[in-house]
Amino acid sequence: MTSNIIKFNRSRAKKLSENDQRIHPRLISEDRLFLQILQCKDQPSLTGTTLACTTVDMSMSGLQLKTNQPLPLGSTLEIWIDVAMHPSKFFLTGEVRWTRPTMSHDDKGDELYFIGIQLKTGTATDLLNWRDFQTSVYPG
Repeated sequence: MTSNIIKFNRSRAKKLSENDQRIHPRLISEDRLFLQILQCKDQPSLTGTTLACTTVDMSMSGLQLKTNQPLPLGSTLEIWIDVAMHPSKFFLTGEVRWTRPTMSHDDKGDELYFIGIQLKTGTATDLLNWRDFQTSVYPG
């Protein structure tokens, strides 16, 4: 079974360009995780699907993932993240903001896609704890 633990000690070692104009710093990461599609208005048959993904970068408010299936804009996702340096899992909810091809393929020949996810607040998520954790790990 593949672990979905994101090891921040390794992923935090590289920061994106200082010229990056994003609101929150994004940090490069290449760790595996799984997400479940909670709602997909454009393709309802995808609802309930679980996908294996690889993180590309992450921040307090979003994730960029790589996977072998494009996701329609506006899809709502449930994400569980185990962080090695944290005693419990983070439960996050996000919305697909963009999808684009990576121009590369996986071992099976399937096309790979980048997915941009904006994390959402909610009563049943750990977003505030995620942001606190992000700040403690990378205060800059």
